[in-house]
Amino acid sequence: MGELTLTQCDVVYSVPRTQQAWRALLSWFGFFFQIFYQIIGVFAHYPLLSFSSSSDSSSFEPVPAVDQDLPPLRSSSAAGDDGPLQKLTVVLDLNETLVCAYETSSVPATLRTQAIQAGLNWFEMECLCSDKDAEGITKTSYVTVFERPGLKEFLKQLSEFADLVLFTAGLEGYARPLVDRIDSDNLFSLRLYRPSTISTEHREHVKDLTCISKDLCRIVIVDNNPFSFLLQPDNGIPCISFSAGQPCDTQLLDVILPLLKHLSAEKDVRHVLYEQFHMPEWFQKQGIPASS
Repeated sequence: MGELTLTQCDVVYSVPRTQQAWRALLSWFGFFFQIFYQIIGVFAHYPLLSFSSSSDSSSFEPVPAVDQDLPPLRSSSAAGDDGPLQKLTVVLDLNETLVCAYETSSVPATLRTQAIQAGLNWFEMECLCSDKDAEGITKTSYVTVFERPGLKEFLKQLSEFADLVLFTAGLEGYARPLVDRIDSDNLFSLRLYRPSTISTEHREHVKDLTCISKDLCRIVIVDNNPFSFLLQPDNGIPCISFSAGQPCDTQLLDVILPLLKHLSAEKDVRHVLYEQFHMPEWFQKQGIPASS
């Protein structure tokens, strides 16, 4: 009878001991998780300013390294009987393609420190918002802008063989002073803002290249949001989105520029871009018919 009582006591008190052990284990897990979270927090992508339509490109395969995979130039590409080729027109997106921007009040000191240590060019600026206060006065906001690595050299080299056009879905009150800062040499021959985009049944803020040129043989658009060029899928280069958490990004000089140089010698850029990205098929997988 005494042994039975002892066994019952052991059973009764074994439950609290087990609970204490699990609580201690969970506490340790929580402690280590907090440390791990603080370590990776510096590299997290803080919310970017959103001045354009959302880019549901999570299933899109990023642009591959193109310097070794480009098809050879076609015999009809170089200047021939038709005379010299017309200068290539390159249309460049702004947000997350050339720069990334954050509301200054939301930028953690760790992110700014990381960017400075990595050598990223950045600046703060004042811009006008679309909202107005109770008295009808346009609100002003403060933005911190990080330039994509190699931006100035990219624009300089690109302007030597192409006409540059800035086409952003951002509002002019924000985008114009920003572009003034990054394009002090006035390399862009044309700047287009949100009012120049159009809405389709599939997406808003679509960039129709025919508003720049009716001849699509010698025009290309570089944009991190492929839906921006859904009307001309064979004229688009989908680039990897840029954020301040990517200080070692080399897309502009190592990937995009070599491809654009190659395209500058092509009579029609569309066959090269189709062979490189197969964008019409990608749009079909997103439920957008090729006829769009």
